[in-house]
Amino acid sequence: MRPFVVNGEVWRVVRVPAGDPSLIDRTDTPRLATTDPATRTISVLESVMPPLLDRVMLHEAAHAITVSRGLLGRMRSVVPTSAWVPVEEWAAQLVEGHAIEAVAAASRSLGRPVCVDGTCMGQGTNTT
Repeated sequence: MRPFVVNGEVWRVVRVPAGDPSLIDRTDTPRLATTDPATRTISVLESVMPPLLDRVMLHEAAHAITVSRGLLGRMRSVVPTSAWVPVEEWAAQLVEGHAIEAVAAASRSLGRPVCVDGTCMGQGTNTT
């Protein structure tokens, strides 16, 4: 998988085998993917394939956005340590879900893909 850039920071994406320690989160729970803010690395279980892979990558990219845009630090400054994990997951789900909704709505309204900073997204013919 290719790296991507958020706010000038390069994020690396690696596929890893089952049992890889990078797939164990801070709560000692094995995951399909994890995001490591310290190394700017997203680790994804190699057996995850589309369409699940697409959803997993959207979610992990949302975590990367919260880190690279400074949202993670701001959230942690106002939320008790005991709530960090659920709040971080909520924020990633919010970014992920609303990004999809925003692209779809703008694309439908424009009647074409939405293009921002040289990247085009959306079908433009979606009527749902």
